[in-house]
Parts: sequence; C-alpha cells; structure tokens
Amino acid sequence: MLYQIAPGMAEYLQPVGQVCEDLGVKLEVVSADVEGSTAKVYLSLTDTTGSLFGDAAPDLYDSWSLDYAGFGRGARSYGCSTLDYDPNTHTATYFLQIDDLNGKHIPAGAFRFSFNQLLIGREKQEGVPVTTDLSAVPKNAPTENHAINGYGTMNPDALGDMDSYDFLVPQGTLWQSENGICALIAAGWRNGELHLHYRTDGSLSLGNHADFSTVHLADGTELMCDYTVTYKDFDNDTDYTEYVFPMAYEDVAGCTLTGDLYTASNLMDGRWAVSFRLTQ
Repeated sequence: MLYQIAPGMAEYLQPVGQVCEDLGVKLEVVSADVEGSTAKVYLSLTDTTGSLFGDAAPDLYDSWSLDYAGFGRGARSYGCSTLDYDPNTHTATYFLQIDDLNGKHIPAGAFRFSFNQLLIGREKQEGVPVTTDLSAVPKNAPTENHAINGYGTMNPDALGDMDSYDFLVPQGTLWQSENGICALIAAGWRNGELHLHYRTDGSLSLGNHADFSTVHLADGTELMCDYTVTYKDFDNDTDYTEYVFPMAYEDVAGCTLTGDLYTASNLMDGRWAVSFRLTQ
C-alpha cells in the first residue's frame, strides 16, 4: 500500500507490520525508520466494522506518542499528516515524524507507538456564507465583561496585557451553521469598529473551531479583522469569540460575511499501542 501512495517514502522505511485492535479500529504500524535526529512512522487505521469512520479519515487528536529508550527531556517537533483515505476499505493512512531540535541522535532499538483518542467525522467547510442582515447594526450595543482565554492580533502592542474584555451581550441567533455548531450571536458598532460575536460549541470535547476573520465590503474589498478576543464556557464546552473590524458605520450595511468551519461528530476513547524495533 505504501508503495502505491508514497513510493519515494517506502524506499527508505523499514518494514514493521505490527498490529493491534480496539473498539473495531485496527492499528498497523506498516513501516518506520530512524536516521540521525529524525524518526519516521508510516501507519494505517482500518475501521473493521465499516460503520465508524464514514467518509473521512479520523484524526489522532494530538493523542499519539512515539516512545523509545533514552527519550528523556528535550526540544522536539512532532508532525502527523493524513496521506490517504479509502472509503471502500475504510482505511486511513498517516505519516508521522519526530525531530530532535537539538540535533541529538535518536537511538535505534525498541520503539512504542500509541494513541488513545480518535476524532471521527472531521469536516472542513471553507467560505461558508454567514447570511445575516447588517442593515441595522446597533451603535454602542450593550456589553458584558468576561475574563479572556486568548486573543489574536497582528499588532500585540495594541491590546497590551489585557486579561478581560467587554463582549457584546448576546442578541439571539443572528445566523447558525447547518450543523448547529457555530452561530453569530451579536453584532454592533462602536468607536469606528464593527464587532461580530460568534459562538462555537464542542471546542474542548471535539476540537471544533472556526475562522470568521474576514468580511467583504460592498465594492468587493476583503477586510481582515484588527483583532479577536475569546473566552471559554468550560461547563458547556463552548467558545465565544468577538471579531473586530475597523470601518465606517455607513460601510457596515453593505458587508457580506463568510467563515471557515472545522468540526467533528464524535470523539472515540480507546487504547491502541504497538512495539517494534528499528536499526540505524
């Protein structure tokens, strides 16, 4: 299989062929290699029931690890990419790479690859229209203060050491995605800025997230937000993010909104692990 998907990669990896299965998901470490400060692993996951994965490869959800003798402490980079998904055989293939950033050689010998979570039903939707009426966006709409969990901006000095923010008070559901996960819950204009307040459900349990950082003006100009501010409702597994766009009030009504949505339908907990040996 590896020779069909990535023949250049297959030429350099050592065959492994170790398998384990849990909850109807079979893990096979097909091949791997260690060279200098880099370890590489090619693996596959197969839905043996034919009813778990659906139409997309699951995500390892950052729950995987590759352990080896002398692992110890140190700066490393970790990468996992999906190479292929065959809906007919319900098999997904992945390539993993670990690099020691200090250039320390990864020793040959015994390795153990494991993971304990899979995100099922991952879906990426780009350019989703946010259909809402901006013709009567209120000026100086009511706000409420929340301690923030993060913010994003191209100019960090503009926000300083902010630890709380006055978010727009929710005004109901102004727009909602078809899957019900994302919603625009408030819009307002103050101090020369358009504020758009979005809600995303399942951000903690399923890694759901979205990007609503651009608007299109009436003349087609794409405008990036100046900054975003987020707070989390941990009890209800929900993120609240306010996007802020500098613009004149008379330009608000002609804006069109879109977003990119990244969602999943289920989180599977299990225990998958295989051990194998590699030589330099």
